[in-house]
Amino acid sequence: MTVKELFLSVGFDNVINALRNTHRTCRSIKSVASYKEAFDSICLIEFEGAGGEVSFDVTPREEWFEPHSLPLLAHNVEGDFWKNTVGKTVVKPDDNPFTDAELAGAILWGMTFYGFTRHTGWTPREERYTLYGEQAEKLKRRLYLPYIRDNREKRKLMSNEELPFGIAFSMEIWNRIHYCEKHQNRAKRKRYYRLKKRIALLNRLDKRQHLIDTIHEKSGFYDQQLENRIMKASTINETWRDSHVADLSSRINYLEDLLMNYFPTLHDIFDGGEELLIVAYTSDATPLAVEEEHHLRSMIQSFDKKQPITFIKKVDNEAKADIALQFIIISKTPINDDKND
Repeated sequence: MTVKELFLSVGFDNVINALRNTHRTCRSIKSVASYKEAFDSICLIEFEGAGGEVSFDVTPREEWFEPHSLPLLAHNVEGDFWKNTVGKTVVKPDDNPFTDAELAGAILWGMTFYGFTRHTGWTPREERYTLYGEQAEKLKRRLYLPYIRDNREKRKLMSNEELPFGIAFSMEIWNRIHYCEKHQNRAKRKRYYRLKKRIALLNRLDKRQHLIDTIHEKSGFYDQQLENRIMKASTINETWRDSHVADLSSRINYLEDLLMNYFPTLHDIFDGGEELLIVAYTSDATPLAVEEEHHLRSMIQSFDKKQPITFIKKVDNEAKADIALQFIIISKTPINDDKND
């Protein structure tokens, strides 16, 4: 049985229930909507690649309930292309104590280690988008330069050359940097603190300006007052929901089910923000139909929220046959120490 055949045979609801048991110590399983999107996306992928086998590492039963312990891990799934992994053969453990849903859950958990969708991929390199990002990187180089003793590393930091993995060091150098942080005098601590705060601010502005630039580029939508509110907000939370269906006629129903029944739901997305911007992306080939737009607007308005809501349509051919919804929540006060901002 291949990975895709296993997924199709057990279904998502059984898989997420199994994950809540076997991977209950992992915080990521709270985001059910993300796992559902990944699962449904994987089930639509056609096998392409060399294939291989998926095996499992089973933890001794007496360690299953220890903190940070996982009863089983799937091998040969992390870091590979999904289009190859879907065709790999599932090799069940000897004397297998797990259900098919639990095995599928371990595979899904491993396959999503680097992100659930194209919007949530993880990379070790911090992306830069605007002049704010470039300024942040220059300050980062200044931040670490006093603690570097290796002349080659110093020359790289002092140059303007692009670093292939961003600002990254060996563990030996990082350990020295952390050691020096703890043994700074008052003047150096204040300098370090000021630079860190400035870098964090520039990184936030970089992401926000990139957000505004993308809206301009794909929709031609301009609202100077809204843009000022985005740039000056205390918190900007951004989240995505995509349809993942083979039948285009059901994509709006898929989104409604996802937004109403899988946490974080539309209600959770609305909660806490003072203003909401919703952007619907579709490709040139499969534009947002009038009926689909009416359905979306009706669903959003049904919550009868007091926050002002702006709805925009964009063209993005990377969406292919999907409707991709981008939710941008604007708040004057911090919301859950927003990691996306």
